[in-house]
Amino acid sequence: MKKKHYIWTKITIILIMLFSFINHSCVKDEATDSSTNKEFRCGTTLPIGYQCISFGGESAPTTYDIPELIGYWDENISDFCIQYKSDGTGVITFKASAFTKATTQRIKWGALITSKGAVETSNTGIIRIVHQSLEGSLDPQIALLAFKRSTKEWYGYDLKRVAACGTGNSGNGGSDGNGSGNTNAYPSGSGAISFWTKTDLGCGNITVSIGGQSKLISQYFGTMPNCGADGTATFILPAGNYTFSGSCVNITWNSTVTISAGVCTRMQLTSNKK
Repeated sequence: MKKKHYIWTKITIILIMLFSFINHSCVKDEATDSSTNKEFRCGTTLPIGYQCISFGGESAPTTYDIPELIGYWDENISDFCIQYKSDGTGVITFKASAFTKATTQRIKWGALITSKGAVETSNTGIIRIVHQSLEGSLDPQIALLAFKRSTKEWYGYDLKRVAACGTGNSGNGGSDGNGSGNTNAYPSGSGAISFWTKTDLGCGNITVSIGGQSKLISQYFGTMPNCGADGTATFILPAGNYTFSGSCVNITWNSTVTISAGVCTRMQLTSNKK
């Protein structure tokens, strides 16, 4: 009798263990299926590398796992520069103009994704990058930008990768057209000077020489250009005092200028400097 009771007890234990194993397997399978079928949407907990971005009056899930973007991107024509950080945040630097001071705006950013978490990509390989200001409102023209990952090209804006955005200060322009702006893009102890003209002086390209180097001013600008813009004669030199000269068909310039470390000085050549 004791033996029979022992056998039934053993069978009962085995059944309990079997039931527990089956139940555990079902729970595990359900968890796996739940993970596989997870939908990425705002209002839910998103995995690391994803975040919800508000732009244009709506919110959408995004991913900031876009290594091609990390770094600094400068737009000369519209005068802004964007820093993309690997944690999904960044800074937009709006450069100074004749009427406004330079400003910066902290943002968070991401690439739009599907409900399954994949990056939304067009047939031509273009993805959409959205931005949300962490400090007030953001220019709606910058809220959504198009980027092609394979070629690292932007559409709508001519953003180019640079070493740093700098401070965005374009400097104080005087009547002689001089100005200066801070930047972090120069070698340690060096700065830059960018020579330019506002009008066609009627004497062709202007040759500018300074610090043992010579370059050409090959076009004129209606407003003070960015430092290093195409058509300016821009030099990067160790900080110090320099004498420069410039000449075209019937005009010459000779003067001195000071180059400061980490600063770009812009000097306009005018026809009254003969």
